[in-house]
Amino acid sequence: MVPNFIGGSLPRRDTGDREYYCCTMLTFFKPWRCGEDVRGDYASWEDAFNAYNFSLRQRNVMDNFNLRYECLDARDDYSKLRKDNP
Repeated sequence: MVPNFIGGSLPRRDTGDREYYCCTMLTFFKPWRCGEDVRGDYASWEDAFNAYNFSLRQRNVMDNFNLRYECLDARDDYSKLRKDNP
């Protein structure tokens, strides 16, 4: 299953702003009632992300989020290859 969210794109885990990625994934998967619950007492979002015990299912969903970007990258690479080598 690869969810297709309406609105802005989900952040990539392999490029871009790591703090934003960690914040977004924690917001999706960590139970919370107010904003402070998500990050807790950690100094950074990445520290909070690394400390949180994601379930196997949650990790699989995060992998699926990234799968879309991998497919788009492969499409772009193939398109460039065809353009450069007619």
